[in-house]
Amino acid sequence: MRPFRQLSIRLRLTLGALVIAGVFFAGTAFVVRLQVEHILANSTVMLLQSDADPYVQAIADNKGAALEAPAQGQLLTVLNPAGVAVKSSLPPELTPQLADIVAARAATQSITTPNAEYLVVSRAVKANDGVWHVVTARNEQAAELSLANLTTALVVGLVILTLLFAGGAWLLASAAIAPVSSMRRTAVMLRERTTTELLPVGPARDELSALAVTLNELIIDLRASADREKQLVSDASHELRTPLAILQTQLELAHLSAGDSTALLAEIESAERHVKRLTVLAASLLELTRIEGMQPNESSPVSQMADELVDAIDRARMLSTGSAVLVDYEVAELSGASVALSRHNFGRIVDNLLGNAIAAIGSSGTVRAELRMLDSRLCLDITDSGPGMSAAFIPLAFDRFSREDQSRTGSAGPANAVVGTRGVKGNAGLGLSIVWALVSSAGGTVTLANRSSGGLRVAASIPTIVSVARTERAAP
Repeated sequence: MRPFRQLSIRLRLTLGALVIAGVFFAGTAFVVRLQVEHILANSTVMLLQSDADPYVQAIADNKGAALEAPAQGQLLTVLNPAGVAVKSSLPPELTPQLADIVAARAATQSITTPNAEYLVVSRAVKANDGVWHVVTARNEQAAELSLANLTTALVVGLVILTLLFAGGAWLLASAAIAPVSSMRRTAVMLRERTTTELLPVGPARDELSALAVTLNELIIDLRASADREKQLVSDASHELRTPLAILQTQLELAHLSAGDSTALLAEIESAERHVKRLTVLAASLLELTRIEGMQPNESSPVSQMADELVDAIDRARMLSTGSAVLVDYEVAELSGASVALSRHNFGRIVDNLLGNAIAAIGSSGTVRAELRMLDSRLCLDITDSGPGMSAAFIPLAFDRFSREDQSRTGSAGPANAVVGTRGVKGNAGLGLSIVWALVSSAGGTVTLANRSSGGLRVAASIPTIVSVARTERAAP
């Protein structure tokens, strides 16, 4: 079986079709030969009975004395009640066996002699003077020759039909796997040079087309992954260049300030801040790349999302300690549905959005979070009373490292705020990018819009995946 598996698909299909065709044609030929043999045997018996019928009728009419001689080619003998042959044209080699043929009382017998094989029919006829016997015979050599010729014709026809079937199977197999050859050539081209082409998909909706579609989806995913990696390297090199240069300059200044402890301490503290920023930037880049490449493999009830929102509000209130920023929330009645998002990741979404809002509104203002169900979707709305966002920047807000001007900067915000510019995680411009990636991984959407009364509204909508009748509390 192993050597068979090592053959090409085309050859395996052809050999399989050849075996099936051979078995089918051989069985058909065998059945045909048996039927023809049976027909010839019945025909011979009918002919023998037909040869004997005139004599049987004449004897039955008590005309045994006036029987005619057998016609030319007829092998026949008529025995009177005394066992004497009245008329006979049987070959001499059958004459000695007449007594045994009559005594056997079998309607049809096959007699083998040194020269030939005969089929013999013996019929007993009652007359006034006793029981007569009419024996007819035919040489089976002609029938055997006909069967031999038929067998030869069947074998030759079987071989020709099997070879034709094999050729047809080869052509059909070649046509069937032609799309595979086309896909292989395209795959070789994709490997040898950079191109945006995909594997060809045939017009038929068959397994090969489904395979091509699946492979194209895989190629698209691999290209997206490669693009993300390239983007990560590009973004990292772009964003790290300036802080690394500043850090190098500060270290050089620290060497120059070796004799001034106060200046040296200031340079070291500044360098530490830049190192922390670089650490946050690197961690955020890796986190964002991991989120964009992951597949949703867990789900959580929306009740846990409500609990996590309450915890995130507590964290945001701690973040705004020392300022006049009011952080409020409301949780509407929720069903028992689930979303393709973990509680931890939902908390990261809320933390980023609340932190951005707190940093943007400055030393005083309000931030409000609302969580509710709408048309089988979990909707999170976060609004603030800050300066809003420029219309030109809104389409770019979810891009990596996108930063708005100082009107949306958190420099005037609380001293312990960890999120500065709107959409920036640690001033790196990755906060909204992480939010967008997490919501998208759960099949949801995020939108930004300036409020008519001032401030910004961020709306995240995540589809539910399970529905169970359940009611959640509403926050005060």
